[in-house]
Amino acid sequence: MRKNEFSIEIEVLRQKVQDLRAQLSRLQEKDGLPNYRELFERSADANLVIDRDTFVDCNEATVKMLRYTDREELLQTHPSELSPEYQPDGRISFEKANDMMAKAFAKGSHRFEWNHQRADGEVFPVEVLLTSVPIGDRKVLHVVWREISERKRLEEELRHAQKLEAVGKLAGGIAHDFNNILVAIMGYADILKEGVADKPALVEDAEEIIRASEKAANLTAQLLAFSRKQDLKPEVVDLEAVVGRLTGMIRRLIGEDVEMVMKTAGVPLPVKVDPGQLEQVILNVVANARDAMADGGTLTIKTTRGSRMGSNGVDLPGGRYVSLKFTDTGAGMNSEVIAQAFEPFFTTKERGRGTGLGLSSVYGIVKQSGGDVRIVSHEGHGTTLEILLPESTEPLSGPLTPETDSREGSPGDERILVVEDDAAAGRLITKTLERAGYEVLVANNGKEALALARQNDWAFDMVLTDVIMPIMNGPELVAKLRRNMPELSALFMSGYTDAVLERQGFSLEDVDLIRKPFSPGRLLGRVRTFLRRRSL
Repeated sequence: MRKNEFSIEIEVLRQKVQDLRAQLSRLQEKDGLPNYRELFERSADANLVIDRDTFVDCNEATVKMLRYTDREELLQTHPSELSPEYQPDGRISFEKANDMMAKAFAKGSHRFEWNHQRADGEVFPVEVLLTSVPIGDRKVLHVVWREISERKRLEEELRHAQKLEAVGKLAGGIAHDFNNILVAIMGYADILKEGVADKPALVEDAEEIIRASEKAANLTAQLLAFSRKQDLKPEVVDLEAVVGRLTGMIRRLIGEDVEMVMKTAGVPLPVKVDPGQLEQVILNVVANARDAMADGGTLTIKTTRGSRMGSNGVDLPGGRYVSLKFTDTGAGMNSEVIAQAFEPFFTTKERGRGTGLGLSSVYGIVKQSGGDVRIVSHEGHGTTLEILLPESTEPLSGPLTPETDSREGSPGDERILVVEDDAAAGRLITKTLERAGYEVLVANNGKEALALARQNDWAFDMVLTDVIMPIMNGPELVAKLRRNMPELSALFMSGYTDAVLERQGFSLEDVDLIRKPFSPGRLLGRVRTFLRRRSL
């Protein structure tokens, strides 16, 4: 085609566009209502008109949505230039677009979701409505785009919350039964270890069983932490002191080929958290950073105070927050990995090297403590993970008194009523107490325990009972026992979370509770404390 012929063709197309715009402008409403053009221009949604495969009109909202300089620049583009090569379902955009337009012409209108692309290359989701409009002897498409980025974000948050709730129900449901099993495994392994003290090889085998069962208990705890069902015991602690106390352990954890750099605030950073869980959070993040630096590198840990978040902070209300940052020089993560980093069971590690629960439990504990976790990372340029926790205005708590886990002290000779519906756990508890010298009465449920108490003329020194049992639960049993034994000491035990216990009507205030799974030594320590208190 010669140059002058090409110019004539361009001029013909421009004339056709102008004629079509004129026809559209004549589509006015009567009786004083706004005309079509005014409605078209004032719409907050992007409005366009497509004739065959050419843009012939658009409103100002379209220009802003696509970030073009002006309307004329946008109208000179081909519709295919405003979409990425592929749609989320994997189909080629050009082919799928033709299919969508064909459906609109056939049905009169067609609504669907689509990924478009702005002038700067950013891809974003829209809801599209194509409407076939007769103009003269042909049909054109009136197009409406409504951006749904925020809706997609909220839908993703809802899916995440639903997943979290499902994991929470799963973890809460299995926790009790699983912890009962672990009571038996840990307990019998401990007894076995004592019985073969003169055979080092068997002692080592027993210790392996104990370590494996402790790992199993930790997996359950991590699931509960991710789903925010973990039973936290918050106290006001100095974040600076907690990090300082863990410095030696962190150095051993990262190894000699990773340099550790500490940048501390130098002032107290009071936060209200569960101290034990906070330590677990720190160690989980450090372990993750170490694994990202297989060939060595630098881990920088930085604490700062006074980070004030506005109401637009991600998942955080306004207020003052304390920041704990971990920056590694490892392999980094792409956007897809970052999006899944806190998902349970997601891991980039090779099979058998990770459970995918480390960062998910970090996320759960921090969120349950009123904070948030953020990740900034780029492939090949390391990762920064920041933990934000609300700065507390309450005074720092005093040091905790650790639970007794010892068989030390005089042998017991008291009589104890044990009520446990799990047979394996019941046998282990009975054996542990009898080996320590106690006389044990054993019942499988509350009703059986009441009958046993009557048969023994209400003559026993304390009751050790599970909380949730069939027929009659632990609190109901204790209430009935105290009608005849007002001074009865009661120690409850359970593998359920606080939330489950409270839903069952069990008040956690002014009661003594030992959590499953527990070791024989820890059980004996608690029982001995109870009986000593009774004798005072």
